[in-house]
Amino acid sequence: MNQYVNSLLLLLFLLVGPSVFAQEATIQATTDEQLAAYYYRQGEFDKALLYYERLYDERPSDDHYQYYLNCLLALEEFKEAEKLAEKQAKLAPQNLGYQVDIGRVYKRAGDESKADKHFDKLIKDLNEASINQIVDLGKAFSELNDADRALEVFYKGRKMMGDSYPFHFQIAQVLGQKGDIEGMINEYLDVLLVSKGYLQSVQNTLNRVIGFDEQNQYNAVLEEALMERVQKRPDDDIYAQMLVWMLVRQDRYDAALVQVKALDKRNREDGGRVMSLARTALENFQYDVAADGFSYVAEKGPGDYYYSEAVTGKLRALKEQVVHTSFTTEELQALINAYRDALDEFGKRASTWEVIRDLAHIQAFYAGKYDPNASKEAAELLEASLNIGGLNEQQQAALKMELANIHVLNGRIWEASLLYGQVEKRFKYDEIGFQAKLNNAKVFYYSGDFGWAEAQLDVLKGSTSKLIANDAMELATFISENTGLDTTTEALATFAHSELLLAQHKYDSAIYLLDLIERNFPGHELADNILFQRASIDMERGNYESAAEKFLLVAETYPSDILADNALMEAGRLYEQSLNNREKAMGIYEQVLTDFPGSLFVVEARKRYRILRGDQIN
Repeated sequence: MNQYVNSLLLLLFLLVGPSVFAQEATIQATTDEQLAAYYYRQGEFDKALLYYERLYDERPSDDHYQYYLNCLLALEEFKEAEKLAEKQAKLAPQNLGYQVDIGRVYKRAGDESKADKHFDKLIKDLNEASINQIVDLGKAFSELNDADRALEVFYKGRKMMGDSYPFHFQIAQVLGQKGDIEGMINEYLDVLLVSKGYLQSVQNTLNRVIGFDEQNQYNAVLEEALMERVQKRPDDDIYAQMLVWMLVRQDRYDAALVQVKALDKRNREDGGRVMSLARTALENFQYDVAADGFSYVAEKGPGDYYYSEAVTGKLRALKEQVVHTSFTTEELQALINAYRDALDEFGKRASTWEVIRDLAHIQAFYAGKYDPNASKEAAELLEASLNIGGLNEQQQAALKMELANIHVLNGRIWEASLLYGQVEKRFKYDEIGFQAKLNNAKVFYYSGDFGWAEAQLDVLKGSTSKLIANDAMELATFISENTGLDTTTEALATFAHSELLLAQHKYDSAIYLLDLIERNFPGHELADNILFQRASIDMERGNYESAAEKFLLVAETYPSDILADNALMEAGRLYEQSLNNREKAMGIYEQVLTDFPGSLFVVEARKRYRILRGDQIN
């Protein structure tokens, strides 16, 4: 009978295969790992011990060993813990960290003298150790919070290995553990003498352990150390590069520009380093610094590799400065003249289409506030540019979009609609086509044809662009809520007309219509939109403080409204870019993140918040 059963089991094994049994063993092992970890986290070390002992016997890995040892120490089973540590040390004699565990057991058992003798002997016998053994031993002492012995190990290792491996990173970490930040900084900076390839690693580490907010006392320590090294090693750029990096992290772009200019001159470079900083400054709204950097490179002349990019970069920086800050008519005219000079130099051709578009935009939407002919000139410039040879279809579409926007500004809304329609038809499934369709829907909204506008907006709700889809949904919802069976469309039509007047810079007329709605329709649901629009008018007029306060009032008064997160973002941008109150802007962006986690502005708000906080953004 037994023979029959054995034969049957053998047949079953052959049929099922050894893999199934191996799989069951793996499942069992996984279950043991999970149970062991669970009991360990719960502090039930007696139960965890049973599993870790079995796991270690099956596979004496470092993880199993460490948890097994910790359980024994927690249960004060010191004899067993000593045996385990000695066993593991014999299994892996090359890892001196396990030898530290033996002393750790002595220490936990209360025999400090025996532990000290053991530790001191480990350091004394270090003479023939390899780099990995030195690292393992020093790291083990560091994890034991014995920073002094860890340093003794690494300093001895430095003496043994010489310049081949000076243990800068390890020593810096232990010095930081001891609170010796100055010593830590110097060790990290010394790493760069070993190899400049460590630059990114050093920057990442310092960014993490120091931070660069104004209140951090270690900023001055780092700056002093870098300045001293720059002066001592004027022919070595690595510390100058570090100094520039530090100044940028501190938002001191003007000081950083001084350094990169000096580097560029000393090394007789082509301006690439300055261009990089100027681009970064522009991205972070440091328009003066960006313009200065681009101007420096442009002055190298047409023979420089970056010349044309520097000229257009300077124009872009000056344009952003005009758009986001207060400006005089003289400054605006100087900017327009700079654009015209660039077009005279480079010509009106396909490669300068963006310069043409931006000049037209500035003329129409900014100079047009003071000069009635400016927007007409802008439209004529764009109409002529559409005939430039070599333009691809995307560039033509972008120019048509700008021309259509200017037609709206000039009151030629049906000509604008025709151009939007052309772009939409050619780029039906591209973002610029979706934007054209949205702008065209707004034309019909402005004219009071809410039904047609809604039909177009409904299509756009499925746009691949989240921002366009969101704008379409918001406008469609807005129209729907104000054209119900129980309401008249008179208030909405008046409001839509006021939006058109705002787009045309007819601010007094737009305000008159808003006042009219509030008088004729007191308590109307448009109250939040009216307040938002008043804020937009203030912003267009350059009354940034008043605009920001109104945007914040929208969010405070109507926190559950669809405009609340929009209003906060507008206020944040104003405080950051126009009012130069970065702390206030940071608080507003944080409010967007906490109060509106589902907002489409979360990504931008988080990025702006992190930049203002000083995080390194890749």
